[in-house]
Amino acid sequence: MRRFCVLAALLLAPAGPGLAVAQSLGPPRAGTVRVDTWESEGPLDLSREWQLDPNAPAPTFKYPPAVVVDGGQRVLRLKTDHESVSIWRAVRVDLRDTPRLTWDWKALTLPDGGDVRQPKRNDQAARVMVLFEGWKSLLYIWDSQAPVGREIRPDVFATVDRALVVVRSGPAALGRWHRERRDVRADYRRIFEEEPRAVKWIGLESHSDDVQSQSEALFGSIRFER
Repeated sequence: MRRFCVLAALLLAPAGPGLAVAQSLGPPRAGTVRVDTWESEGPLDLSREWQLDPNAPAPTFKYPPAVVVDGGQRVLRLKTDHESVSIWRAVRVDLRDTPRLTWDWKALTLPDGGDVRQPKRNDQAARVMVLFEGWKSLLYIWDSQAPVGREIRPDVFATVDRALVVVRSGPAALGRWHRERRDVRADYRRIFEEEPRAVKWIGLESHSDDVQSQSEALFGSIRFER
């Protein structure tokens, strides 16, 4: 997995229950910040809203990020083979107005041996990352082994102070859509013991390079809500 220095580059750059299928959240309501942009099938255009680390060499993915159809809905597919993939989008969210992050995801392949508790095996099929002004971030993950609810804060003294929160774990729920709802403001206040500043970036990731394995996950609707 590429080390978390990618966050520093991006921050300095300009700026639930299971679902049978990926359900659309419908048109954005007042007080909603929509993040997903899965409008057209095919390879995801990484020159518009979503991008890769602008300071990293051009990657040669075996499976480039792509918009596919699943259950009649357009969703994002992130798939890796002994590699990692990270995409990012600039957003502006005030958690005092829209503190709840709601997203749909489906893990298809977990990286064999991945474990957020082990720095040398810290690979996950899916991550949803929230990056804040002030060099802090929350990462909601689907881990291969760590128990749901485990919170890991590995880099307290790094440039970006991050906390990883296990939302799903293990293979029992593979192949099914799940809708997650997190009060991001409450999570931030509990973990960092301060009020959060504005959200600046959202990231989606899948990793399998540390454990030399494979991973695959789908992402549907992603929104901040009141």
